[in-house]
Amino acid sequence: MKYIRLNITAEGQTEREFTKNTLSHYFNTFGVIVESRCVMTSKNRHKTYRGGLLDYQKAKKDIRNWIAEEKSGEPYFSTMFDLYALPTDFPHFEESLKINDIYERIIF
Repeated sequence: MKYIRLNITAEGQTEREFTKNTLSHYFNTFGVIVESRCVMTSKNRHKTYRGGLLDYQKAKKDIRNWIAEEKSGEPYFSTMFDLYALPTDFPHFEESLKINDIYERIIF
């Protein structure tokens, strides 16, 4: 059986634990291996700090770096961010606030 890899950038530890303890077990039955890590918030010479979605540009940079780091196969990438606390600099954020139906807002 050929496995599919799914890399998920999670907002914080809670979302990462959900991907690890719930999503990975579910998707594994379909031949999908789930990897996850928290979004990088800052970095210095000695340490990389992860967890807590501060702004869109940091998330975008971290995701692009992970894509560039991938050397094996053709993994899929996704995110798990809380909609209710999404930073206001995300693309089309203000537009999304005009959508009253929460499910339509999520799709948007």
